[in-house]
Amino acid sequence: MKKSVEIVGQPIISITEGKEFGHVRELLINYTNGTVAALVIDDGKWYQGAKLLPFEAIAGLGEYAVTINNSQDILTLADRPEFEAFFAAGVKIIGTKVLTKGGKIEGKINEFTIDNSGKINICELEKTEGEIVDLAAQNIVTFGKEVLIISDEKVTNAAPVVNQVEIPVVAAQPVEPEPVVVTPVEENIPAPQVEVPAAPVEVVKEKEQQPADDSAKKFDDKHRKFLLGKKVARRIETDNGAVIIEQGGEVTEEVLQKAKLAGKFVELSMNIQ
Repeated sequence: MKKSVEIVGQPIISITEGKEFGHVRELLINYTNGTVAALVIDDGKWYQGAKLLPFEAIAGLGEYAVTINNSQDILTLADRPEFEAFFAAGVKIIGTKVLTKGGKIEGKINEFTIDNSGKINICELEKTEGEIVDLAAQNIVTFGKEVLIISDEKVTNAAPVVNQVEIPVVAAQPVEPEPVVVTPVEENIPAPQVEVPAAPVEVVKEKEQQPADDSAKKFDDKHRKFLLGKKVARRIETDNGAVIIEQGGEVTEEVLQKAKLAGKFVELSMNIQ
């Protein structure tokens, strides 16, 4: 597997001609299936149009060069018009913000890794609190130009959800199959069956839920600290046009409060410089 940084900048070498045909300018991303469709080549004549090396035409991804069989493997956009949509979409992956389907900002992508077929396998996610983790590509729902959407259930290092199964509270019901029986010490007369009250079940449930609440609060605190002092890339307004913060403004506690009340907290988080 190769990281994108290990491919961009490498020379393109023809095996049969023993000649260099420029170097890798960038990776063209097929956002529909999460693969690298082609390598975009800078041959010093960029003004004449994009030169492309379809990923399937690559002979080898080496440590120092990308090899091809011959120069005929290098095509133009006219040769592969289906690539035009990928250029228009402008998906780069690196630097894009990561958002769950539920609307939670997870961080941004620093790097990604592909296999020998061009399939994106792993994305390096820098979480809002600064932690660097691996995000498996199968958890990605949408590859967008500015935002990468991931599933809520598969968030890397997300806090575990505790006690999602409801515990029915049943009043005055005997515990089966082993009823609790109290036998008096002085007499051998069986005592009546004592029913276990349901109250302790509620107490256990409440205690078990506490870690999930604490984890959510800790995440919100870290997210708030991450945003404080940051600059915004564009003006954020309420739905009725009131300005929450101007472009280039610094995020303060007051700005965060206004954004939350106006339902613009996610929009604010996604436009941090």
